[in-house]
Order: sequence, then C-alpha cells, then structure tokens
Amino acid sequence: MLASCASTRPVANVPLAPPEPYTRIAHPDTNTVQLQIAVRKFLPTHHRGPVVWLAGTSHIGDPDYYRALQKHLDAQTLVLFEGVNAGTHKRHVRKSAESPITSPPAKSTPGQPDASEPPGIQTTMAKSLGLVFQLDAINYDRLNFLNSDLSIQQIQRLIAGRAADAPDASASAAGAGEPAAGNASFQNLMQAMDGSSFLGSVMRMGLHFIGSSAKLQAITKLAFIEVLGELKGNLTAMKGMPPDMQQLIQVLIEARNRTVIEDLKTESKLIPRSGSIAIFYGTGHMDDMEKRLTGDLHYHPAGELWLTAFSVELHQTGLSASELAMVQNLIKYQMSQLQQ
Repeated sequence: MLASCASTRPVANVPLAPPEPYTRIAHPDTNTVQLQIAVRKFLPTHHRGPVVWLAGTSHIGDPDYYRALQKHLDAQTLVLFEGVNAGTHKRHVRKSAESPITSPPAKSTPGQPDASEPPGIQTTMAKSLGLVFQLDAINYDRLNFLNSDLSIQQIQRLIAGRAADAPDASASAAGAGEPAAGNASFQNLMQAMDGSSFLGSVMRMGLHFIGSSAKLQAITKLAFIEVLGELKGNLTAMKGMPPDMQQLIQVLIEARNRTVIEDLKTESKLIPRSGSIAIFYGTGHMDDMEKRLTGDLHYHPAGELWLTAFSVELHQTGLSASELAMVQNLIKYQMSQLQQ
C-alpha cells in the first residue's frame, strides 16, 4: 500500500527539500531487525509527463523481496535499469512508443549469468548469507525493460578525464602508460567483484567461511543492515574515504545518473501521460537521482512503498543484548568517521 507523502508545488527561488532516505532499519518486533528500501512515486508538477517511480534496490536480498520488486516493475510502462557491461553500449532508445524495446545480442544478459564463468563475489556473498543476488533473481527479459547505463569503457574514459583535469598532480605523477589512481581503483573494484584478483579470492574464501555458520551469517547480515541503514541510500555522504575513491563514486553515481535522466527525457515524450516509468537502480544512486528528477524535471514525491530486502532474527546471532549493542555501536562509530 502506498504511504501518503505530502507534496506541494515548488515555489520559485525556494530551495527544494533534500530527499528523504531510501533505506531504513525496521524493528517489527523485539526479535527482528529488517533492512527496508523505498520505492518512491513522483508526479510531474505541471501535469506534463508520465508517473516516475524511483525503484531503489539492494543487490542482495530475500527471494520474496525480488518477487515483490518484479511484480512492481512488470506493472510499469517502461523500466530504465542499471546494467554496466563489458561490451558495447547496449542502450537502445525506441523510435516510437509502439516499437518494441530490443537490445543487441550479448554473451550474457542481466538475470542470465554465463554458466561457463565462476560466480562473482555478489553471488557468492548472497549464497553465503542465505540470500539471492539481484541479477539471479530479477527477470530482465521483459519488453518494457531498457538498459540505461554507461559501458565500462565510457566510465574508464570519464575517470581518466577527471584525473587529467585534477588541480593536483596526483594523476600526472603516474608514469607513462600507468593508469591514474581513479582508474586503478575502478579496475581493482571490478577485479574484486568478479573474484579474479587476489583480494577477490580472499573475499571468496571469507564468504564461504561465513556461510558455514548460522551465527556468522546472522551477524554479517546484521552488520549489513546497520551499514546500509546508516548510509540511508546516499553513498556520497562517505567523505572520509580516500580522494580517488571519492572521485570513483562520484563518476559511478553522477555520470550514470545523467545518462538515465537523458533517457528519461527521451522516453517520456513517447509514453502517454497515463503511463509510468520506473528507474531501477541501486539505492546509492537514488539521492542524486531524486535531486535531478525534482530539480531539473520538476517532479514532486507523491507516495512510496517500503519493501523488506532482508531481515535477521536476533536469537540466531547468539549474542547477548550487551554484545549486540556493542556491534551496533561499533558500526555506527565507523560510519560516522567515514561521513566526516
């Protein structure tokens, strides 16, 4: 059920209110802790354009969570989804409202992993926690699903360009042919995620160890809930990270969000006002995405629903109340340091 959400027409020269968080920690009873994620509805202030849903998502979650998301996305006229790919840019904007949405063939598509490749870190992580990975749970083979993202090559060029324009000499300090710090961080991240690096291998072993114990599973899930709940869907709030990682996050969020908004502008002209568009991206994109949607396109929030991504039954942790509080306080402290 949609929760009512106060909305008014923006007044000229009055700053828009900052977005409400897209993640929250819920306690439906004394024994349960849940990570909940918002799916937020927006209407055009001047009544021109379709309904837009910002469908934030966790990349790992319970099967029931993804079933609820799938049902919501399938009900929309169009879904612009997140999908960085290693090949050519697969975005394909339709020429008319009637023409079907198609993508060039690829070795693998979201939701259909290549069986010849070992599972990535996110799939391994999900299995170790008794959860499922988004790309394994969501069926992207839908006529209303449109890949709206940058390619890896485009992201690399953007990072390299920003490093070259940086006022300090950190990028130029690299030797000829060596990657700039931001690009190196991106490569390290990609290798860790697909498990091909040494760090990825170590992470994989650690995740298998966590999966061997119900207590470790529960504690790790609780830690994820606390971290994601503290972030509130805004990765740019982590100002305590190294500069190259801040630059990487800025590119991964802002540049890709601009791509989505441009696709939204194009597709909105092809969809009747009675239609709807969902933007299906990770929660880390939603704070900036909402600012662009309300500030540039003059939409306003008109309702929301909260879906439970996953939960922890506290008795499974085997922790006493004081130990549980210590874990929670430690995570809160670490997150506060990153946000300074």
